[in-house]
Amino acid sequence: MPILKNVRSWVGGYDLTTDLNQVGLDLDHEVQDDTRFQPVGSGGARARVCGLEDVSASFTGFHAAPVDANAFAGWNGGLDEPWTIANDGVEGNAAYIMRGGRFKYTLGDQVGNNHKISLDVKGMNGETAVARGLVTKTVGTVAATGATGTGVQLGAVGAGQYLYCALHVFSVGTTITAVLESAPTNAFGANTTRITFGPITTVGGVWGARVAGPITDTWYRLRVTAVTGSFSIAAVPAIK
Repeated sequence: MPILKNVRSWVGGYDLTTDLNQVGLDLDHEVQDDTRFQPVGSGGARARVCGLEDVSASFTGFHAAPVDANAFAGWNGGLDEPWTIANDGVEGNAAYIMRGGRFKYTLGDQVGNNHKISLDVKGMNGETAVARGLVTKTVGTVAATGATGTGVQLGAVGAGQYLYCALHVFSVGTTITAVLESAPTNAFGANTTRITFGPITTVGGVWGARVAGPITDTWYRLRVTAVTGSFSIAAVPAIK
C-alpha cells in the first residue's frame, strides 16, 4: 500500500499541492428505492436501482496568502473549473479529473495551532462526475512548439464513451495554443488532433470539449502548436 507523500492537486490555474496535507475524493451514485407491493408470501426485502453519479472532493491544509486569495475568490461555487487529483503527478501515472465548484471554504483553528484551511468541492457540470486518466504533462515550463510531456497509452475510446482532457495553466507568457492528439502507436507517426486548447493568454484551467467514441487510436499526447513567451502547464486526458 503506497504512503501518501506527494499527492498533486491542481485547481484551475493554481497548484494547491504544497499547501495541503489531506485530500479526499468521494465518488458515488444516488440510491433510488424501487420497492413495490408484492403478493402475500413473496418479497419482503427492499429493491433499489442505481441513480445519477456524483463526485465531491475535500482539500485540507495550511493558510498562506496565495492559497487564501485563490480559495476566497471562488468559494461561492460559481466557478466551474477543472480539478485534478494525482497520486504523484508523474507522467504516465493515474490521475482523476473533474469539473467542480468550491461550495465551502473553512479557515482557522485554536490559539497556538497552525492556521488551517479546507475546501469542499462538488461536481457541477453534469457532463460526467469524474474521469480517470493518465498524466501526459506534469507541471512544467513550455516555451517552444512541439510535443511536450510524455505520450500515454489510454486505450481506445469505445462506442458510448468519451475522450476528456483537463489543461491547467499556472503561469503565462503572451499566448499559447495546444492540441491533444492521438495515434495508433507510441511512435506518433499518424497523428489526429482530438481536442484544441486556446489561444490561451491568462492563468486558469481549460476543460476540453469532450469527443465521442469510437476512437481506435490508443496513444495520446499534448502538442504545443503556437507559443509566445514561457508558460507553466499540466495536462491529463481521460476516457469514460
